[in-house]
Amino acid sequence: MAQPQPAYRPVVQETADRGRSVDQLAREQAMTEAAETLLNIEQAIHRADRARRSIPSGGAEHNLHVALAAAVTDLEAARKRLFESAYFGGDQQRIL
Repeated sequence: MAQPQPAYRPVVQETADRGRSVDQLAREQAMTEAAETLLNIEQAIHRADRARRSIPSGGAEHNLHVALAAAVTDLEAARKRLFESAYFGGDQQRIL
């Protein structure tokens, strides 16, 4: 006869009674999302730069080479804005 399985209980529960408020938990989640977004942007920069370097600049794919170079520049600017706003933005709203 099969024994009933106990109900699932997470080992660590994220609750305010563990010393962190609901606002602190929300901020931590937001910062985690920002960090993951920065990682994705960083990976996109490396991939676009690798693709740009693999294409000869004077060949038939010149427009693609230029577009990839512009994408790297734009992604680097986006990374810088997000990084500065997420980690050095303070509590004030900023107009970018």
